[in-house]
Amino acid sequence: MRATISVISLLCLLVMVGCSGQTIPVADGGTAAPQPLSLSGATLSGTLTFPAGFMTSVKSYGAVGDGVTDDTAAIQSALSDGRSNATEDYNGLPKALYFPPGTYLVSNTLQWNGCCVTLQGSGSSSSIIRLAPSSSGFNNSSAPKPLIQTPKGNQSFRQSIWDLGFSVGSGNPGATALSYVSNNVGSIHDVLIKSEDGTGHAGIDLTRQWAGPMMIRNTEVQGFDVGIDLKNAEYSITMEGITLQNQNIAGIRNSNQAISVRGLTSTNKVPALTNTGGFVILLDGSLSGGVDTVSAIQTNSNLFLRNVSSSGYEATLQDSSTSTPTLTKGTISHLVVGTPSTLTGTINTIGLNLAVQETPSFTSSSLTDWAVFTPKWYGDTSGLQAVLNSGKHTVYFPFGQYFSSNETDVTVPDTVDRIVGFSSVVNLGSGTNGGGIRFVVTSNSSQPLIIEQFGYGIKIDHRGSRPIVLKDAHINNYAAYAGAGKLFLEDIGISGLTVQKGQQVWARQLDNELNGTKISNLGASLWIFGLKTEAAGTVINTTSGGKTELLGSLIYPSTSVPTSQAAFISTDAQVSYMYKESVYCSGCGYAIQVQETRSGVTKSITSPNSNPFRMPLFIGYK
Repeated sequence: MRATISVISLLCLLVMVGCSGQTIPVADGGTAAPQPLSLSGATLSGTLTFPAGFMTSVKSYGAVGDGVTDDTAAIQSALSDGRSNATEDYNGLPKALYFPPGTYLVSNTLQWNGCCVTLQGSGSSSSIIRLAPSSSGFNNSSAPKPLIQTPKGNQSFRQSIWDLGFSVGSGNPGATALSYVSNNVGSIHDVLIKSEDGTGHAGIDLTRQWAGPMMIRNTEVQGFDVGIDLKNAEYSITMEGITLQNQNIAGIRNSNQAISVRGLTSTNKVPALTNTGGFVILLDGSLSGGVDTVSAIQTNSNLFLRNVSSSGYEATLQDSSTSTPTLTKGTISHLVVGTPSTLTGTINTIGLNLAVQETPSFTSSSLTDWAVFTPKWYGDTSGLQAVLNSGKHTVYFPFGQYFSSNETDVTVPDTVDRIVGFSSVVNLGSGTNGGGIRFVVTSNSSQPLIIEQFGYGIKIDHRGSRPIVLKDAHINNYAAYAGAGKLFLEDIGISGLTVQKGQQVWARQLDNELNGTKISNLGASLWIFGLKTEAAGTVINTTSGGKTELLGSLIYPSTSVPTSQAAFISTDAQVSYMYKESVYCSGCGYAIQVQETRSGVTKSITSPNSNPFRMPLFIGYK
C-alpha cells in the first residue's frame, strides 16, 4: 500500500506560502513529554595548558602578543608559510598554529590559501586577536571587511578556530570578526567574539559560498549588527551552546540555509533569530531583553521549536509563512512551521523526543598526565602501544603528518581517557587493510574514551561497553560490535556508520558521503542533530526495534538516484525526521522519501525526483 503526497502538499512544503494550517502550536499533544531545558549558551573556560612543542607557535614567526606591537605581518607570515599557491590541494599538508597567551594586535585581514588550517588558542580570555581601533578599510559598513577570512568553499575542508578571543576595536563599523567557511568537518568552538563599541557588520559571517557542513559550539558574540549571518542553501550548519548579546539587527540572520541550533541564549532588543526561506531547528532557547514591538523569532519558512522561551518581546514567534501571519506568545514546548507527515494516521508534532546526553569531555590539569607519541621515522608506529600502556591519562600526537602503510592495531587500556591528534593526519598506505591506525576498545569501563582532532587516518573498533567520544575528526572507519557502549559523535566526517542493537548514540554535525546505505541502525537509540549527506543510497535504515530521531539535515544526492531507492527506511522501528533535500539535476532526488514497514505492510511517501523536497517533520509508528 502506497501513500503519495499530493502536488498541493508538496508545493506547501517547498514554498511555505499560501497554504493553510501550517503553523501548529501544541500545548497538549504528543505521546512523549518534552525534555526539560538542558543546555544554555556558551560557558567559556580559563587558560588552557599544553605540552611544549605540541604545535608551532606564531611567536616563532615574530608575533609578540603584547597588545601594542602590530603583529599583522608576523601572523600573516605564519599563515602563508608553505602556502603560496591558492589553487593547490593542501589536504595532505595541514597547518596548525598556536597562539600562546597574549593580545595580538592586527590592522588588516588575516587569510590563507587552501584547506585544513587550525588556529589554536590557550583560551578565549587569554589568547586574543584584536583589531586595532579605526583600522584602514574597516570603516564602511556597506563594504564589510573581515578580521579573519578562511578560503571559500566547497573544498575548504577542516578549517578550525578553537579557544581564541576576537576583539574589534572601536571605530571599525565595517568589520566582520570571522568570515568563515569550512566543509565536511571544521568548527569554531570555545570562542568569544566582541565589538568594543558595539558596531561592526557581523561576528561570524557564513554568507560566502559555500559554508558547511560545519559546527559552531560554545561560542559567544557580543555586539555587531548581526551575531551570526547565514545566506546560502548549501550546506548545513550545526550550533550548540551559543550566547548572543546586544546585536543591532538580529542575533542570528538566516536566509535559505539549513541550520540546527541547540542551547541558544540571546539578550537582545532586536530579534534573536530571523529565518527567510531557510530550514531551522531550534531546541532549548532562552531569548530575553526584547521590546514589545518586536518578536523574538521571525520566520516565513520551515521551523521547528522545542523548549523555547522569551521575555520582553511582543511574542516568541512571528510566523508569516502563510497568508495569515500568526503570533505565538510565551514558552513554546514544541511547534512546527510546516505540515507534519505520517503513514500511521496519527500526527504528533513533537517528534520522537529521545533523551539527550551532553558530549563528555576530559581535561588534565597536570602535564605529567600526558604521554607523547614520537615515531622514530616517518611511518614508524611500533612504539604507539607502549605509549598507550604508559599509565598516562592523555596520549597526544604533536601536530604533523604521520604514516602507517600497514594498518597498525593498538588496544586502548582503561588508563587512557583521551587521545588527541592536534589536527594531525595519518596518511594511509597500500599495505594491510589500507594502512592507518586502528584503536581497539575492548574495555567495559564506564569512563568515556575521547578520541579527537585527527584530519584522517583513524579507525575505531568498539568491542566493549566503554563509551567512546569522537570529536573534530574525519574517521576512516568505525566498527561497532555486539555489546558496544555509548557513542558520541561531534563534528565528524565518516563514510558509512552502523550502530548495534542496544547502543545509545548521540551525533552532532555528522557528514556522511558514502555511495550506499549511509547509516544503519540495527536496534540502537540514535539521535542526530545536524546531518549532511552526498551521493545516492539510503540515508538511514532503521530496523530491529531501533529508534532514530533526525533533527535537521541536508540531503544532497548530487547524482542520479535509482527510483526504487528510498531516502529513509524503517522496519518495525520508531523514527522521526526533519530534513531538506537539494536537487539540481533531473532524477537527482529521491522518488521515495520515506518507506515504513510495520508487521509486513509497507507504506511510502513519494515525491518528484527532479524537484527539491522538504520534510518539516515525519512521525513514524510509535
